[in-house]
Formats: sequence, structure tokens, C-alpha cells
Amino acid sequence: MPRVPATERRRQLVEAAFRVAARDGFGALTTRAVCAEAGAPLAIFHYCFASKQELLAELTEQTMSALFDPSRVELGPDVRSSLRAVLRAYWSTVQEEPQREPVLMALTQHALHEPGLEQIAVRQYEAYHRTARAALELIAETCAVTWTLPLPRLARMMVAVTDGVTLAWLVDRDSAAALEALDSFADTLAAHTL
Repeated sequence: MPRVPATERRRQLVEAAFRVAARDGFGALTTRAVCAEAGAPLAIFHYCFASKQELLAELTEQTMSALFDPSRVELGPDVRSSLRAVLRAYWSTVQEEPQREPVLMALTQHALHEPGLEQIAVRQYEAYHRTARAALELIAETCAVTWTLPLPRLARMMVAVTDGVTLAWLVDRDSAAALEALDSFADTLAAHTL
């Protein structure tokens, strides 16, 4: 049997953890369940990760690295259409991988209630805010405008709205309503420019 490099085995274990969490929830996410899902012996887990917390941190990092990249969005000729383009690009990532969002939301809740994991939730939302801020900076630069509210506040608003729209969609799967809400938010946000 060929030896699997540790980096590849780590990736396999993280993917297995994602599948277990998506299917069974974080309460069922044990090292034994992850190894069984990955088809790996239990001893391999402790060779690759010091703890389950380290596995969850890696799961967060890998999932966050797949966040949508606002610099790849084709912006419109004005702030309003550019905001709509960014929000719709985000939305397409939600619909393309709908299983990712419930796992990320559950991971946030799990991390907030599990002693020692709080920083995972903090890092997760720092990444969301950085992504939103990068999108807003790109729009301001491209459209030659200035935001009238501080960027950290606008980024937080954007994250709050996308979280809410995503959660509502996970419940009702009404894509038209989700897009209407995002477009309306883009229109509202566009009013905060000079």
C-alpha cells in the first residue's frame, strides 16, 4: 500500500470532517467518525493533527480560502450596478455549493459554544469582513467615489445582510426573493457614496 504524504492525508481528513459535519452535524464530528469517513486508521489522525480543535481550525481555513474573490467580478459602470454584481457573484457561490453554507453557519455556532474554539468563529468573521471591505474598496476605486460611512461599518452591514439572506434561502430556497433582497440592499448601500 503506497504511503500517503501528510499534507494529502490532512486534506483528506478535512474533507471527511466537512462531509461528516454536513451530513450528521458537529455533535457527531469525532476523530473516529472523521477517520472512518476518510477511510484512514484512527492513529493517522493524531499524526496529522494535534487535536480536534486543530482539525476544525484547518477546516475553517480551507473553507474560507474558497470564499468568493471580489476582484474577479466584472463591475458595472456605476456604484449601484457594481454592488449588484458583487452581491450576485457572492450569491452564485451560495447556489453552486449550497452544502457549504450550513456547515459554515453550524461551525460558527459550534465554535461559540465549545470552550477553546472561540477564535475559529472570530477568524471566520474577520475573513468575511475583509472580503466585504475589499469589495467596497474595489467599487470605490473603480467608480471613483467615496463612501460616506466608515468602511468597517459598511462591511459589517454587508456581511449581516448576506448572512441573513443566505439563512433565509437555506430555509425556503426562494432564489428570486434572495436576489431581490440583495439587489435592494445594493440600491440602499449605493446611496452612501459621494
